[in-house]
Amino acid sequence: MTMVFAIEEINKNLNLLPNVTLGYSLYDNCGALVVALSGALSLASGQEEQFLLQENCSGIPPVLGLVGDHYSTFSIAISSVLSLYNIPIVSYFATCSCLSDRQRFPTFFRTIPSDAFQVRAMIQILKHFGWTWIGLLVSDDDYGLHVAQSFQSDLAKSGDGCLAYLEILPWDSDPSELKRIVHLIKTSTARVVIVFAHEIHLIQLMEEVGNKKMFT
Repeated sequence: MTMVFAIEEINKNLNLLPNVTLGYSLYDNCGALVVALSGALSLASGQEEQFLLQENCSGIPPVLGLVGDHYSTFSIAISSVLSLYNIPIVSYFATCSCLSDRQRFPTFFRTIPSDAFQVRAMIQILKHFGWTWIGLLVSDDDYGLHVAQSFQSDLAKSGDGCLAYLEILPWDSDPSELKRIVHLIKTSTARVVIVFAHEIHLIQLMEEVGNKKMFT
């Protein structure tokens, strides 16, 4: 709704884009990669029964660009396909540093810093507070796995700390796996835990932490 409001305000203001009217189509990815990719392809190819390009495959596509996706994994898949047609993609939340590779993702852009900046900032925080023995939790996707690699590499280069453990948070809310991770956190000598994950992972983890059975 924020994007819709912004587009409508731009269209109302004749000084911003004179003689140009912006249009848009909205798709919900429903949190599923196949839905997100299908929606992106529909936007790129149009919904007409027949879509014709010129003989040299040039011409104006149904859309000139895409905003999204929220997840790095989804953005990687969508950009890998749509970059073949030179359709730009601008994400507001996909931070995986792998998406900065202009060879693989020449038409991908974003309005948020990559994980490389998050990692540097986190290491500066550790250094500031003198935290040298820490645990690391990451999500089980491109975002979490890439940031884990970057964090371990940068932490080793800084010489300011070591990892007590690295755990990958499950997507499927596996009770036994969550209990194992919480038990590891509880019994570890590390008193600082760094987390690079999505909101849903933290909710599931904190619910397990709050389970009194874990502390009896």
